[in-house]
Amino acid sequence: MNQIIRTLTTCALVAVTLGFVLSLKSVSAVVECKQAIGTLNAVNNGNSASGTITQAGRLNGTTEAVHTSGFTPTSDPTTFSFTDDLTLTTNQGVLKTHNVVIFDVARGLFSAIARIDPNSSTGDFAGATGVLYLNGRTIDGGATVQAEVTGNICFAD
Repeated sequence: MNQIIRTLTTCALVAVTLGFVLSLKSVSAVVECKQAIGTLNAVNNGNSASGTITQAGRLNGTTEAVHTSGFTPTSDPTTFSFTDDLTLTTNQGVLKTHNVVIFDVARGLFSAIARIDPNSSTGDFAGATGVLYLNGRTIDGGATVQAEVTGNICFAD
């Protein structure tokens, strides 16, 4: 009788363990990553810049970038780096990023790495991760900027 109880107990433990392991995949959060493409047009307002992102589907909306550092010189005398925080407000929520920018003032060119903040973003963007890249130029010495927006956003379930 003890052998039958041991065998049934072992089978039950194996079944419970197997069921638990197989259910882990279905319980885990689903992550949906999407490519981001769009166009940014913004106006510099001193310590911030405001504008719009268009031609970007879910990312179409208004932007505000608040500068979080001054210009830091690089080894190139006409190129500087600085940081800012970007807030993108869309119909689907608010996407927040922390950016590092390199700006060549002589040529009016800039490039930014925008790391998505999953904790500060809201709506469809709450919990989202990923990186956006902004590559653009000033069209009038720095007052207005135009940029291509690319990258990937991984949406939390």
